[in-house]
Amino acid sequence: MNMAELLAIAYLLGSIPTGLILARIKGIDIRKSGSGNIGFTNVMRVAGKDRTGKLIGLLTLLGDMGKGALAVRISLHQGSEWAPALAGLAVFLGHIFSFWLRGRGGKGVATGLGISLGINPALGALVCLPWVLIFIATRTSSLAALGSFALMPIIAMLWQHLLPAPPMILPPHTIPLFFLMTLLVFFRHKDNISRLRKGEESKI
Repeated sequence: MNMAELLAIAYLLGSIPTGLILARIKGIDIRKSGSGNIGFTNVMRVAGKDRTGKLIGLLTLLGDMGKGALAVRISLHQGSEWAPALAGLAVFLGHIFSFWLRGRGGKGVATGLGISLGINPALGALVCLPWVLIFIATRTSSLAALGSFALMPIIAMLWQHLLPAPPMILPPHTIPLFFLMTLLVFFRHKDNISRLRKGEESKI
């Protein structure tokens, strides 16, 4: 496929509102419940604490991560050195500005983590680790997201400096992609940041 086709596929893949689709299993319109966000955190809060609700939350997380990883893995066969970074950006923008939701969407956290896993699974695991540790320590999803994405470009730069040989070398333009995703995640979390400063952010 050419670059235009790749980016269109990545954007439409990112636009799939996983949480919205899965929450309907319990008859919930996630856009009208809780914070109104279609991401994992709101799905977990709204879908309930029973087994089905927890499963819906977990599948939302895996689905949003999976579409990010899939778009990047597809791009590796395109042949351009720009393909992984551009496909990653397209699927990320698709998630936060969904075509199917008329420009609305999630905050990009799970999809961004999935993109890092698609670029390099070992690097992705290191990027996901701060999210897991901060979430376990605080039970605050937004703080875990902000902490992990603040560290994402730093982890990538250290990775590239310390492991500069195949198969560990990162695709070109990975670090600028990570910086851009970090900026967008912080922008999408501006209300959460305000609540965190006031000590009013809710926990899971």
